[in-house]
Amino acid sequence: MCCGCCSVRQQKIWVFSLGGLILAVGIFLASAWPALSRHWIRSLLPLAPNSFIYNRWVTTPMPVYSTVFLFNWTNPGDLNTEGVKPHFEQLGPYTFSDFKVKEDLEWNQSQVTYFGKRTWHFLPEKSNGSLEDVVIAPHFPSLTAALYSRQLRRILRKVMNFALNREGGATHMTHTAGHWLFEGYYDHLLDFVEQLHSPLLPVYSNTFGWFYQRNNSKTAEGNFTVHTGHGDLSQLGDLLLWNGKDTTGLYPGECGKVNGSTGELWSPYRKWDQPTSIFLPDAARYLNLFPQENLTIDGIDVWRYESTNLTLDNGQLSPDTECFCLENRECPRNGVLDYGPAAFNGPFYMSHPHFFLTDRMYRENTTGLQPEESQHGMHVIMEPTLGIPMSLRGQLMISTKVVRDEAIE
Repeated sequence: MCCGCCSVRQQKIWVFSLGGLILAVGIFLASAWPALSRHWIRSLLPLAPNSFIYNRWVTTPMPVYSTVFLFNWTNPGDLNTEGVKPHFEQLGPYTFSDFKVKEDLEWNQSQVTYFGKRTWHFLPEKSNGSLEDVVIAPHFPSLTAALYSRQLRRILRKVMNFALNREGGATHMTHTAGHWLFEGYYDHLLDFVEQLHSPLLPVYSNTFGWFYQRNNSKTAEGNFTVHTGHGDLSQLGDLLLWNGKDTTGLYPGECGKVNGSTGELWSPYRKWDQPTSIFLPDAARYLNLFPQENLTIDGIDVWRYESTNLTLDNGQLSPDTECFCLENRECPRNGVLDYGPAAFNGPFYMSHPHFFLTDRMYRENTTGLQPEESQHGMHVIMEPTLGIPMSLRGQLMISTKVVRDEAIE
């Protein structure tokens, strides 16, 4: 119908009707647009080889840096001196670019399985120190052997003592930061044990380094199967299997379940008052971070989760975590977790740096450590509509326990 052929009265009716329609549509869009936009955005989230988020997920989308601190043991000669506590000085940070790429992807509708390959490069301009820095640290192979020996009969412990003294056993070692980290160093004791080919002492290399042979390795952290979000977006990013299994095999009950996120994707359908879980393949377990506050950063509403004294609880505060304490191993005090089951059953422990959020006993029996909440806690800042982390800081410290043993000189 051509309004140019209408009367003035008819034209006014059309104008007012059209204006009312536009107003009604505008009101509808204003009220419905947030829901429509969220629905549209979430339709882009399920993982697939050609999906919107695929390229950002399969490789590191932005520069990521890993910082490592080492603790120099300054008074190892006073180990047996009564009343003298071990003193440590923090060295670093040693900063590395950390590039991640997922390889050997296998898809089905709701799951994708992959290996995660990580490549590190040292960045001296972002570091406080050199990889040539000299660091004194406990001799971890000797401490592990000593722990094994305490499970033996006394006569066999004497044999172990002889072997340690003859084949390179020591309380501490001095090496460069580079050797302690990625390069590794030849260890005479490891070489001796490796040649025994004993199933009781599963040693497969004569070289020790915390990250030895991990650079450019796609198998070091294992094989992951995560939910793609297809069919159930509330499971997007959930870790379903690790090395093909839904349990780690190290802990009983709920503690042994493969659970949480790998730290790259979370479901957009989250409840604010529930903790979020991150799976740590090196520790073969998950950690919970707890909701702390809602923030607005650069105009974006985000949720912040942080570690609390429940994050590294081992059953002293919550019965849900009692199963992380194994019957055949000593259970440490609150805030310190037994790392040994994931590390050849050695005397290794995991905590926040500088024993932050741990039982005060650990800080009282050492000197040189200064825990600070702003530096030594863990957090994830997440945009809840997409479930994408805006910031992630995961800081953990690995320590060992030195025990005086009369059977070992």
